[in-house]
Amino acid sequence: MSVFFERFTLFCVIAVITALSLIIVTSVQLAHEPEIVINRENGNLLDSLKSVRYAEGKPAVLGVSGEKCPPSDRARLLIVVKSPKRNRKVRQMIRRTWAHPSNLGVQVKFALTRSPEEQASFIRRHLKHFSRRCVPADYLLITSDLFFINTPQITAAINQQLPRSNTIICAKADLRHHQIEPKFLTECDPEAPVLMSRDVVAAAPASEAIIKPYFGARLYLSPVETGKILNGTIDGTDLLFFFSAQVADGARSINRLWMVTRDYRAIEA
Repeated sequence: MSVFFERFTLFCVIAVITALSLIIVTSVQLAHEPEIVINRENGNLLDSLKSVRYAEGKPAVLGVSGEKCPPSDRARLLIVVKSPKRNRKVRQMIRRTWAHPSNLGVQVKFALTRSPEEQASFIRRHLKHFSRRCVPADYLLITSDLFFINTPQITAAINQQLPRSNTIICAKADLRHHQIEPKFLTECDPEAPVLMSRDVVAAAPASEAIIKPYFGARLYLSPVETGKILNGTIDGTDLLFFFSAQVADGARSINRLWMVTRDYRAIEA
């Protein structure tokens, strides 16, 4: 009887240890799932930006003339898209997806480029243009048609979490390469989307004061992560991100990314 009891006790101990090991292994695996890691890191970043938003007052945005810009009652985000003239099909797809008029609070303008020189100075030229006028939105996003822009999530963040002033969100630049953009953007990758509050744009030509950018990190998906969304390895439905990596096949990838992410439900603050 005692031998049976000892064996039964040993069996129970082994079973408990095995179960605990499986739980620990499963927990570690889940903690490192791409979706969980991306959402956790981006959630933490947006929470920190929300704290800045609550600590600031509502800024007065001044144009070059010194007059206050009228409040943007409707538009939350103005997107200027650099697009080679030949990419007509890509622009058509963008208009049907993330730039569709149903995305309330978003205005999209395409700036057609023809030469490498036009593309190289794109950010500088448009900052100069919009600094002379009041940006008709709370934020200005300068990008190219190579990226999928998750407009529903960006506008939700502008409405609920992003500071109203002194804010630049960008991808960190490789400083080994010479940057031709304004000094306050030298830490930003000029090939990736750059998101700026309207006061930053208004002050751009008059001041080279360094505004420390927030590096979007996981808000900018890597090529691997973008590829996994496209092939279904990562569920994009509830994934918190702002920008894809550059897509190779243009219109097709943009449409696919829109289809797999458009069911995202932003949580109201």
